[in-house]
Amino acid sequence: MAEKTHWKKIVSDPNFIGEADFREGEEKVLTLDYVNCSETITTAEGKSQKAVAHWKEPGNKPMILNVERSKAMEKVAGSPYFEDWAGVSFQLYIKKGIKAFGDTVNAVRVRPYKPRVQAETPIPKCTDCGGDLVPPQGKDAKWMAAYTTKHYGVPLCAACAQKRKQAAEASQPAEGEVL
Repeated sequence: MAEKTHWKKIVSDPNFIGEADFREGEEKVLTLDYVNCSETITTAEGKSQKAVAHWKEPGNKPMILNVERSKAMEKVAGSPYFEDWAGVSFQLYIKKGIKAFGDTVNAVRVRPYKPRVQAETPIPKCTDCGGDLVPPQGKDAKWMAAYTTKHYGVPLCAACAQKRKQAAEASQPAEGEVL
């Protein structure tokens, strides 16, 4: 099964972290690099200046800070000052059923305590071809890395794992064959 595209990934603001950036039930542990205290944000209401958190981990969108997120981050960092938050890890999750803007929505929230889940380790590239670990049959890349490391000693994409399997089978003597 191919990965599905959440409509919010396309329709919502693609520049800032949101619900569509999380898999169902996923929580992200991210380390704050810095807060830009007056970044210009364009929303449906127009342009405005907002505080925006930027992460050290590459590939994660920045997060617009609001009162609730900022209060939680203050608790985790032990300080109300943005400058003291740099280098601190925060645990982000999706809270469902929040009343906002005259609607009930899901929103990114920050756990008000130090992270309890481990930061995700980056998914390695295929040892043989250097490509992404694209698994078969709807499995995810983490599963593929674990499976191929267990069976071949290194992370492999599905195509390279198949090549190694065929090479191993070809090197085995045929039944009844004498060496």
